[in-house]
Amino acid sequence: MSMVRSSRLAALAWLLAAMLLSGCDALEAQLQAALTPTATPRPVVAASTPQVAQVPSAPAAPTSTAVVQASLPQAQSGAPAAQEGAALSEYERIVNQVYERNINAVVNLSYGGGTGSGFVIDRDGHIVTNNHVVENMPEINITFADGSRANGELLGTFPEGDIAVVRASRLPNDLTPVELGDSSALRVGQIVIAIGSPLGLQQTVTSGIVSALNRSIEDLGVSDPDSSLHGLIQTDAAINPGNSGGPLFDGQGRVVGMNTLIASPNQGNIGLGFAVPVNRIKRVAPQLISQGFYQRPVMGITIRPIIPELAEALNLPTTSGVMIEDVAPGGPAEQAGLRGATKGVRLPSGEVYPTNGDIIVAINEHPIRTIGDLRNVLETETDAGDTITVTFVREGRQMQTQLTLGGSR
Repeated sequence: MSMVRSSRLAALAWLLAAMLLSGCDALEAQLQAALTPTATPRPVVAASTPQVAQVPSAPAAPTSTAVVQASLPQAQSGAPAAQEGAALSEYERIVNQVYERNINAVVNLSYGGGTGSGFVIDRDGHIVTNNHVVENMPEINITFADGSRANGELLGTFPEGDIAVVRASRLPNDLTPVELGDSSALRVGQIVIAIGSPLGLQQTVTSGIVSALNRSIEDLGVSDPDSSLHGLIQTDAAINPGNSGGPLFDGQGRVVGMNTLIASPNQGNIGLGFAVPVNRIKRVAPQLISQGFYQRPVMGITIRPIIPELAEALNLPTTSGVMIEDVAPGGPAEQAGLRGATKGVRLPSGEVYPTNGDIIVAINEHPIRTIGDLRNVLETETDAGDTITVTFVREGRQMQTQLTLGGSR
């Protein structure tokens, strides 16, 4: 138990020391306060590591970045070197084409010392970004890649999913909005490219690969029953404070995610970045534009995770899925015939764990192993009012029912 507890505390510290990437002073202060130990922390001494120069405070919305070029030694002639050069050239070509195609649609959002990124999704001036980038900005200043500026109006937010939509007062004439891709088609190992304004340095491009898929905030040791930060894309593309709200592109130049957080012990990039999948953005953004809020699809249930060790000890019929602890009277689940638990056992912690509720194992044939899986499928694949197929286990038998989703703000 001590090892598990230590690993979870470490993961929590990593995540919350991490980011929510915007550089928002109020958010950082809140996260730091949550993690401040009672004893005075010892200074951290880096041994045998390169020095990192301190970056002076930059203007809220810098419009250009100086680039220092260094001469690279030429490779010796020979077949292996030529093949390596050809491979590098192809990779560089992909990154450059994605950059050239999309740079004008990536913007900097700022007010005072707070800065973040966003991307234009249509010619009506709608910009998608993170909620934590703009939620505390009394005014939103937008800077485009050509250096021109506009004012921004916050149209709507979905705080639990860290998604917001801003409308620009004007767009440059030559700006082409980004193309939204399909995050469900992503595969581990694919090339991805991030563009944004880390530390306010606009038009910064970094690249890497999809390191993992379907990550959850719970994987990083944080349990939030209201969070929609599930189904996240993990990437090793360099992401730093200020990249928040910026797009993550695939190799064809289509947006597949929105850079949202990093896991790091020092608030800097160590190759653990996470992006909200674009398929969720495609469902949330239209509602934020039309009505200012997102109506989350709900089943009308209270659920508990299936813990494999506990499931085996209690002889439950499956070691994965989510158990229905309770159903809302008259809600979608009750109307669909789903049942909550009527029995439970008291754990050594004093908590009562349900034992005989229906166990959901799939939604529309998407496997449900965890609570994160359930929330991810509902908010990425469905809308309130949709009818879904719920596969569940009751008394050892697998069954199915049709359920029409309700909606909740």
